Amino acid sequence: MTDTTTNPASEPIEQEEEKSSGGMSWKRIATIAVVVMLALILLPIVIALLATQGQPLENFAAVIQVIRDLFIIFLALQGIMIILALAVLIAQVARLINLLQNEVQPILKNTQDTVNTAAGTVRFVGKNVTEPIVKVSGFLAGTSVILNNLFGIRRAIRPVEPKDKGEA
Repeated sequence: MTDTTTNPASEPIEQEEEKSSGGMSWKRIATIAVVVMLALILLPIVIALLATQGQPLENFAAVIQVIRDLFIIFLALQGIMIILALAVLIAQVARLINLLQNEVQPILKNTQDTVNTAAGTVRFVGKNVTEPIVKVSGFLAGTSVILNNLFGIRRAIRPVEPKDKGEA
């Protein structure tokens, strides 16, 4: 028997990334938005043309005036929406500035203090621990070399006893 159940975690990542929080894909949301915007633009024109059906062309100027008035109203609504969007944008920028001043800046100051403390500790350890150890190690290495050279010179100038004297 084979297990035919699928694991929801094994779905492709692409499908999860395309979906918005509501479960609809971003492409579908964009398509709906474009259709709604086109409907808002074309709907007044269609309504005005249908309203003038069966009437003579003398009322054509009235139809154009109605369409013009509808577009003026539409543009006024767009202006209001733009002003509201700018107000939201300004509020978000103010919140970002507040976040930077009250949260990020203190974190940066604490980090800078920590780095300065670490640098001071490194200087202290280098001056009071590492530097003396290096000096003593250098002194001992130099002393060792001098002693090895002195004993090497002694061995070199010591007379060698012949090995043949002991046999005869």
